[in-house]
Amino acid sequence: MEDVNFLKNVTLFAEFSPDELTALRRSMIASRFGPGDVILEEGNANRALHILKSGRIRATRRVQDREVSLCDLLEGQTFGELSIIEDGVASATLRAVTDSEVFSMPMQTLATFLREHPNAAANFWPAIAVDLRRRLLQTNDLVRSYFEINRA
Repeated sequence: MEDVNFLKNVTLFAEFSPDELTALRRSMIASRFGPGDVILEEGNANRALHILKSGRIRATRRVQDREVSLCDLLEGQTFGELSIIEDGVASATLRAVTDSEVFSMPMQTLATFLREHPNAAANFWPAIAVDLRRRLLQTNDLVRSYFEINRA
């Protein structure tokens, strides 16, 4: 029940019914990571949606010969969303900063879940669109700031 309550507070699943949340949780894989453990590696295949249940994860990207920190993910945040829209590779490396627990749902499992729960699907797709829009706006702000700093 605790996991279902947690999922209810994740933006992508906020409109799911209790039964849908229970079925969703049953379809997920829980993994634990210690500080420094790599969860996803930039350039490697990722075909799953991931939700940070607890802990903190840092997203980094290789730029020339340096690893650049992009952001820290906190409890309830998701990653890997683009892989459920289109097969692809991880665009960043995600590494646990603290002891962390991650729920993962492979793309095929999520597709089956959404097909079997059409009401959940009707709520999920608009929620993911809003979430990706928010991230795009944040990225635009970061890029704008980067160019303003480098012009100065």
